[in-house]
Amino acid sequence: MTNHFLHDFLRPKSIAIYGANNTFGTTMGTMQLVRIINSNYKGKIYPIHLRLETVLGYKAYKSIADVPEIPDLVIIVLPPQVVPQVFKECGEKGVKRIVVISGGFRELIGDRSNTLTKEIVQIADKYGMRFIGPNCLGLYNGWIYPEDDATFNMMLWKTEIKRSKFSIASQSGTLASQLWLDSEYPDFNVGKAISVGNEANIDLVNFLEYFKEDEETEVIGLYIEEIKRGQEFIQLTKKITPKKPIIAIYGGGSKAGNRAIKSHTGSIAGNIKIFDSMVKETGIIKTDYIEEFLDISSILLTPNFQYPKGKRIGIITFAGGPGALIANNAERNGLIVPEFSETLQSKLKSMLPHTASWSNPIDITFDMNIFNLYINFPKMLMKSGEVDIIIIYGAMGFQDMTSDFQQNEKISQYIEFREDMAERVDEMDKLLIAPGIKLSQKYSIPIIYINPQGYGSEWSKKIRKYGGVAFRFWDRPVSCLAKICDYAKYRRKIT
Repeated sequence: MTNHFLHDFLRPKSIAIYGANNTFGTTMGTMQLVRIINSNYKGKIYPIHLRLETVLGYKAYKSIADVPEIPDLVIIVLPPQVVPQVFKECGEKGVKRIVVISGGFRELIGDRSNTLTKEIVQIADKYGMRFIGPNCLGLYNGWIYPEDDATFNMMLWKTEIKRSKFSIASQSGTLASQLWLDSEYPDFNVGKAISVGNEANIDLVNFLEYFKEDEETEVIGLYIEEIKRGQEFIQLTKKITPKKPIIAIYGGGSKAGNRAIKSHTGSIAGNIKIFDSMVKETGIIKTDYIEEFLDISSILLTPNFQYPKGKRIGIITFAGGPGALIANNAERNGLIVPEFSETLQSKLKSMLPHTASWSNPIDITFDMNIFNLYINFPKMLMKSGEVDIIIIYGAMGFQDMTSDFQQNEKISQYIEFREDMAERVDEMDKLLIAPGIKLSQKYSIPIIYINPQGYGSEWSKKIRKYGGVAFRFWDRPVSCLAKICDYAKYRRKIT
């Protein structure tokens, strides 16, 4: 992606920053420079400050003209009134790329005489500069140094993030920078995150053009408040979605939402019906909820995830209630819970106790053969050709379930394990999870594991380690699957 102008925004070899000082908590500039330094950024750093000799240990310069080279990127965190003059000085220096963090341009309601945006656009055009913002939080690139863990981070509030091939462009700085703080999502990571701000010079279409060809991007996330170039956006997303899924949250549509958007960015949001029609036409996966945005992203980023070939769900559960709730929720979301054929039911019935159910859901209550839950029944469903997706409820860690009595001296001396498990309790993931994931890949049928022990439990981590998808409860994954099935259908139709 070296040909796209945004490539160099995300990989600067040197930066100059206005608005940082030595007192943390007083300016956004200082906070952002701290993040850049803590991210182990390897490029040169040139703070610009009229009075200070050094800023956070780096030699400071009184103006951009004094910097010994032309910085690859300039970051501006200054009062809006002085930004046009800084732009002029940067242009005279030969700077080509700027990120404007400063707010106070078009987002001031009632200030109809505010011409600052027009001024900086004209100056940028005069000197051939491109800029992100104003009113943004900047950039994050986890791929700037692919050989190690160093990053270029202006804004993320969490530093120990593993790089992934998920890229975000957001018209909200918060959604671009603070999604990784929740410990419930320890494996949710990002490769690139961009806060686009007011889009005075570079907009969502530009970022989508970049992500379209970017080899480090496989899934794209968007937070949208307005779309400036509607036709270009539609045409471009139609080219992207057959190969790379786009997940979008739309912040407008309601009167209250539109009012809030206008108050903080000055954007004019659109009609929700028009947006929904555009989503259907382009294959974008739309969600209204941030948890669902994270969930869908996590599913699609799962290694070797298989897109469903249809909407038929096979449910395997070791409890009747969850099975019924999964079935109800699935049908409400437009998925299909088919009754199995007599041939398949007969095979299942022969392997289950009389207390079980085998028509779909398969309720294996009181069946003590754990291999049925994880391997045997999923394999039978896949081979039958009667399902496109499998949900397994009760995929709990075997070792976790046995820890109570193993630690209890009164009973541990009397407990014996089944012969085929006695010496392999610590290897149950290899016996139960790995074969199921291989079957999923062989038959191209995704498995969703529901583990009530929690997303962060050791067993759930092992499921994800093998390339599986694990949730704690069933509502969220079923809702996500419905949207993913619609997207998969769109891909099949287009390709």
